[in-house]
Amino acid sequence: MSKRKWALGILLIILVAGYLKLFYKTWSEKAVPASADCVVALDVKRITNTLLWNLVTTPSQWKIGKLFSKKVTDTSWRDMVNIPDYVLAFHSKAQPANAWYLLLDINSHAGFEAGLKKFEFEKLSSNEFVSKTAGIYLFVTNDKVLTGKATVEDSSLVRQVAKELFTEKKFISHKELEKAIDAKSHLAVYIAANDLLQETGIITANFDKEKITIGGTFIPDKRYRFKEENFIYPSGSLCVLGCTQPSPDVFNLLNKSSLSRSLSMDVDSVFIQSNTSYSLNLQDIRERTDSAITYTYDDEFNKVEKLVVNNIQEPSFSFFINGQNISPVYDYLQRNNKLESTANGDVFLPMPLVRSYCRKRSESSLSITAFNYGEPKADSDTRAILFFRLSLTKIPKNLFRYLPDAVTKSLSNIEEINFSVTKKNEQLHITGMLTKTKNSLSLFNF
Repeated sequence: MSKRKWALGILLIILVAGYLKLFYKTWSEKAVPASADCVVALDVKRITNTLLWNLVTTPSQWKIGKLFSKKVTDTSWRDMVNIPDYVLAFHSKAQPANAWYLLLDINSHAGFEAGLKKFEFEKLSSNEFVSKTAGIYLFVTNDKVLTGKATVEDSSLVRQVAKELFTEKKFISHKELEKAIDAKSHLAVYIAANDLLQETGIITANFDKEKITIGGTFIPDKRYRFKEENFIYPSGSLCVLGCTQPSPDVFNLLNKSSLSRSLSMDVDSVFIQSNTSYSLNLQDIRERTDSAITYTYDDEFNKVEKLVVNNIQEPSFSFFINGQNISPVYDYLQRNNKLESTANGDVFLPMPLVRSYCRKRSESSLSITAFNYGEPKADSDTRAILFFRLSLTKIPKNLFRYLPDAVTKSLSNIEEINFSVTKKNEQLHITGMLTKTKNSLSLFNF
């Protein structure tokens, strides 16, 4: 055989191996039980390929030194289990909302045993292990391990899912799970038809070097009605939010008692059915200097006057309630001592962050506005049931200290977050986007 044929043969083998390694993917419904009402499908190879492409096209944005460092010999999760082409995490119907599971193949029994020791799993029986610190429960049978977010007290929930998978062998239908796979996205969330949805709903999430995009379509049950409204807002604000008045059935899905406590108001008396929409414009966070006189005493107990200067950060915002007749809302606020009459207007007492005034602008519009609000010009508009836009770069850096470090780190290179829910016939369309700050850093921090 000539050298050319040998070279072509080797190239063909490399191409086939590369295709199998990077693009060929398999999946099975036998990793998800029939009782699953929500499945999160993570396309591992698609994520890996996107990250590799980002690395190749923008190498300066990535810290690749560790790729060439000495291989760590310590036991890791990869020694315990095999990572499949699709990671299928699922929730089982009628179980608590935080009970999630994942079925994986054991890589090697020796590596699995070493991992149990390293991660300090306590052995409960021949096939049950728990990590009390992490709240992870493992149910092992043959070469399979069912991983659940559960405690010892919730062991019956894990056994229930294990029985369905390993004994009864009841799995989700191939056709249903295929809906999440066919979404061809980095991440897809499958939500089965239920009391809220007429049909299966799918939410997808994808990312590239500049952004993360989210999309989804749902057909709600006919009891739940939604209306769209036109919202206008200033594009330069820190945050804008708008939503229409939920119908009675939708409104009753909310935890109204908790909302009432948080807002120090009865939500049934404020968010009444004659209202049409609500909008919030958080213009920015403004600083002002406030001074106060305090007194101390010297060594001879003489009173000493002291001037204390404080730099205060306050939100500059305006919140609007629009409706057919806004008088019942205004009357409720007055009757329940939520307003204090002053020479400058009615002070809205439940707002603790900044002095704000409540004004009945007309029979169909009421506003709650901070004293420092600048009345910016509205230069953008959208038609939606719900929309939200947040410019993270406009938030003062010192306010991020109130967030957990992990959250602060994940948001450190995100410039803007957009989210909206619109309606077309019976369908609700969800769209969202997280946009990267224009710099040389990567979208994700590793």
